[in-house]
Amino acid sequence: MNNYEGTIEFWDERFGKNISEQKYYNPNSPLTMTEIEEGLKWLTKGSASIIDFGCGSGTLLFRSLALGAKNVVGVDISPKAYELAIQTSTANKMNDNTNFVVGSIECLNKIETNSMDAGISSNTLDNIFPIDAKLVIKEFNRIIKKNGKLLIKLNDTMAEAVFEDDYYQLVSENFYKEESGLYFWNLSDSKFKELISPYFKIVQYFNVPFPKTDYKNRLYYLVNDK
Repeated sequence: MNNYEGTIEFWDERFGKNISEQKYYNPNSPLTMTEIEEGLKWLTKGSASIIDFGCGSGTLLFRSLALGAKNVVGVDISPKAYELAIQTSTANKMNDNTNFVVGSIECLNKIETNSMDAGISSNTLDNIFPIDAKLVIKEFNRIIKKNGKLLIKLNDTMAEAVFEDDYYQLVSENFYKEESGLYFWNLSDSKFKELISPYFKIVQYFNVPFPKTDYKNRLYYLVNDK
């Protein structure tokens, strides 16, 4: 596996603050971003089991359970994210419906083929090494049942001039390490379609705007028709 020490440190610090302040998510509260809430409604319809790679503290999985999913699996590289997910699960009496694990792609390798109805990847595929992103998509294709659903959210693409700042260190083509320790793959829509098309069919696409900014995320609804 590629080196993600900086990524782990970054997210451990973020999630660690919520643990200390006991900030747990209430799954009965709709998500504030309407586009993501609607995406989860689409995903959970007819999907009893859902896996989220890069689940963080499990917010999208907990909301999926509230929307009708029965069993969820969350994988994240941050031990503090895992700890917060467990505490949130306990606080909401969802332990029997959740399975959270700390790790990366090796965790996906252990999951049975055609064992999940749906999957989620939110701002993860373009924050890991491109070779790892390709492996994750292949694993999703193997794990998710035929005609099962996948919801992918990506960061916005950025102009090349942005990367002239010393904050970004070029690792490989269009792939950078940030001063924060995170990675960023400036993944274009066309490159993403090329990456995903051998494994999933894109059925819908939405922009997810961030209030009072020009920034957006990109949200893809996909179906495993391969």
